[in-house]
Amino acid sequence: MRARPSGKRDQARMANISLGDVACDRLRTLIATIEGEIARLPATGDGTALHASWSELVKVLALGAQPELRECPVCHGSGFRAASRCSSCWSKLEPLAAAATVTDAPRSQV
Repeated sequence: MRARPSGKRDQARMANISLGDVACDRLRTLIATIEGEIARLPATGDGTALHASWSELVKVLALGAQPELRECPVCHGSGFRAASRCSSCWSKLEPLAAAATVTDAPRSQV
């Protein structure tokens, strides 16, 4: 049986791979789908090995959270939330207020 490469070596290899935003979004969707399928498997025997291998793969991919986007008020192009200029028309963009987190959201009264 072939020895498994170390996690650090795998991460170094992945650091040299550049994926576009569309590919990263698709990978995030696939990861969420597969994680749901794996969660339904029993956590014994081969299931445990699969859980461990899957966790290692997701760690090596290191996709992170999906970047927050905003729309340019001039050309309606899409760009990063923190951008100071539109990547399509180069219009100056005003800074946006901090995004509300789940804990900042008002709770409905029941």
